[in-house]
Amino acid sequence: MANFLICGLVFWGYAFIKFRKEKILYPSVIFSLMWGAAYLYTAIILNGYGENLYLKEYYNFKYIDTYSVYVTIVVLAGFSIAHFLKKSSRRRVNLKMNKAFINNILLKYKWILWLNFGGGLLRIAIMLNTVGFDSMMDYRLAANAMMMTSSLSFAGIVFKLTAYIQMLANFYLALSGLKTGLGHLDLKKVLFLFILYAPNQMATGGRLFILYFILFFFGAFIVGRGISIGDKSRRLLENSEKKILFLVFIGLFLLTGVIAMLRSGSINESKENAFDKLAYVTEGMLCSEYIMRYYPPGTFQLDKGENTTGTLSKQYLSFRRYLNNTKMSASVVCIYTRPYLDFGYWGTLAFLFIIAFLGEYISLRCLKNMTLINFFIFIVILKMFYESVIASSVSDNIPNYELIILFVIFYNMIFGRIESKSRYEQQQKALD
Repeated sequence: MANFLICGLVFWGYAFIKFRKEKILYPSVIFSLMWGAAYLYTAIILNGYGENLYLKEYYNFKYIDTYSVYVTIVVLAGFSIAHFLKKSSRRRVNLKMNKAFINNILLKYKWILWLNFGGGLLRIAIMLNTVGFDSMMDYRLAANAMMMTSSLSFAGIVFKLTAYIQMLANFYLALSGLKTGLGHLDLKKVLFLFILYAPNQMATGGRLFILYFILFFFGAFIVGRGISIGDKSRRLLENSEKKILFLVFIGLFLLTGVIAMLRSGSINESKENAFDKLAYVTEGMLCSEYIMRYYPPGTFQLDKGENTTGTLSKQYLSFRRYLNNTKMSASVVCIYTRPYLDFGYWGTLAFLFIIAFLGEYISLRCLKNMTLINFFIFIVILKMFYESVIASSVSDNIPNYELIILFVIFYNMIFGRIESKSRYEQQQKALD
């Protein structure tokens, strides 16, 4: 328990100091917040909390309690070296997009969120027609199966297409958050965006739409506000904005708990409370403990990178079959669960160091020259670090890397005219 407690406090201390000093939501800050929460929650569980936790009996550690110390050291070392190597500058964020450009993109492509909303409703209708809604858990299992299917049925095609629409909606939402950070937070606009954004992922019966809304909108909001603070004498949050954030986060927290309890049967049947349901953030690390037990360090032949790049090896599939005989979910892993079979016990630490260093260093370069493409790259890295406690986030974001490449190739077609128009509007405004 002591290792998890210390590592959690170290991560949260790093996040607090770094953000308080620079007012920038670096990927290292979001990584430290998420892993700090996972470590501290695990420490609380090991100290006796959570008698009603569904996976309570699995929280005993042979490997990860020590490994967590190594992970903390190498990751923070990677972050620190990235900041040490960056060129010193008074301005850490240089926005190379004018506000008119951002506004015009949001106006021209506002149909993306409406399409995302409609696609989400269509997903829900398909699933209700297919499996009904007698059991939330049965609904979720069927929806996840539909997400993974390669079927060319109408339902399969709808789920595939709406998954790509969701990716576009993520970028749109992030750009909206950036604009809001440069301006002012408005509760009605936040609720409107949430309503249009939520149904697509809500259709799978999960809670990720809440986590991703927080990441893309409020993560980008903090980036925009950090820029605004640098440009003028301004506080991180106005008093009215603090009230809005309080109401929004309380509402999202309660919604997260309600969905989780519905998935357990019903609100009345579930023995877990809303805070118990947040133990979800520890399950990826817990899965890593059990893969190390299944394949103890030094006792297996390393795979050739299949697991890290998203193609699962025979060894990993064997482990998944083992998990199917337990209460644990085979779908909840963390950033180093699968790479463990590719790089081994010590090699995975080197992998984490490289990911931490490159992710932070590339983000620093993007912030220093924040064009539209660099902003998208920064947001994807932020997403990768944000979900690192609950997903194999390096390989899971390959579609986002590909989408950014498409944005680069077809930039003039998608954004070129908008950029020229915005530049002209800015020149006319300056003349006036």
